[in-house]
Amino acid sequence: MKITILGVFSPYRGGIAHFNTLLFQSLAERNEVSVINFSRQYPNLLFPGKTQMIENESEAAEFHNRMIDSINPISWLKTAREVKRFSPELLIYKYWMPFFAPSLGTIARRVKSNGKTQTLCVIDNLTPHEKRPGDLILNRYLVNATDHFIVMSKTVEADLLSQKPEASYRLVAHPIYSNFGAPIPKDEARKRLGISEKNVILYFGYIRKYKGIQYLIQAVPKFLNRLDALTIIAGEFYEDKMPYIQEIEKTGQSAKIRLIDQFILDEQVNLYFSAADLVVLPYIHATQSGIMQIALGYELPCLVTRVGGLPEMVEEGQTGFIVPPENPDAISEGIIQYFTNADREMIQSNIREKKSLYSWEHFTEQIEEMVSEKR
Repeated sequence: MKITILGVFSPYRGGIAHFNTLLFQSLAERNEVSVINFSRQYPNLLFPGKTQMIENESEAAEFHNRMIDSINPISWLKTAREVKRFSPELLIYKYWMPFFAPSLGTIARRVKSNGKTQTLCVIDNLTPHEKRPGDLILNRYLVNATDHFIVMSKTVEADLLSQKPEASYRLVAHPIYSNFGAPIPKDEARKRLGISEKNVILYFGYIRKYKGIQYLIQAVPKFLNRLDALTIIAGEFYEDKMPYIQEIEKTGQSAKIRLIDQFILDEQVNLYFSAADLVVLPYIHATQSGIMQIALGYELPCLVTRVGGLPEMVEEGQTGFIVPPENPDAISEGIIQYFTNADREMIQSNIREKKSLYSWEHFTEQIEEMVSEKR
């Protein structure tokens, strides 16, 4: 099958680019696949982080075809013409916020006019984490331009069906991120990070209000009464970091909370996950989380809050723990339970077995089967 993927690839950094790269690699094993990258993802004025780009842009050579400017309609028309020249049977794009509906929706409509190309959207979110006026209208513009959908949680499935009850879709779990290198021996990883504590708890990823990190911070003094533990919060702030620093100071346990205020480079990701015992995702709301799929790849259990699709990825007490959101006491109790009462070898064995359910081969097979049924 001839396939074109529209999306964010390197030199852009972050989970969307990683996802698209792995999707491309898996599809290209059995199909003829072309890629069209963004020339501008976000205007700098709208981007909350320090930079959108990876440090070494030479890594982007494979995905140099940068055409889509998110705020320039002329580029959308040029992109549609480029896709039509390739004449794919399938056009794929990933959708994670309404800001991208005008560009992706317009390109999809233009390409579909040839009568030969089907369109498929992999949806991260239809209900944005940070809502704005006009979100519903923009979502409809994108959804109505799309023939097929992949959703990765029941929460997103419900959102899609509320907007398009007759949608052609499949619910397929987010595959494992397998691009951050092999695990490092735990002792070596901790030595390189200067960690002496017996137990290590990790929060990893961008820091935004909906991630609920303040509740993890508030839990720290509660579980330190029972555990020798270091809590690492590793990720770039996408909002004012002073409230979090003040929250850490209020715990009286600043030495046991290591705040790493920076984007973690790809080559360092395995270092942090290899050093950790437990990944905590204290989200206030969510759809699914790519961080869980990194943790799963390193055979680490997750403690998650009961929001969105997060509980769908955890078997309570078997592969991780599920607690109520916005509840430091529950987070603390879950952490204590894991380190003091859980059969950690059994949990890791269960995770190892579960990994096979989240392969990229399975994910892309679902795409190919759904599209082939409609041809």
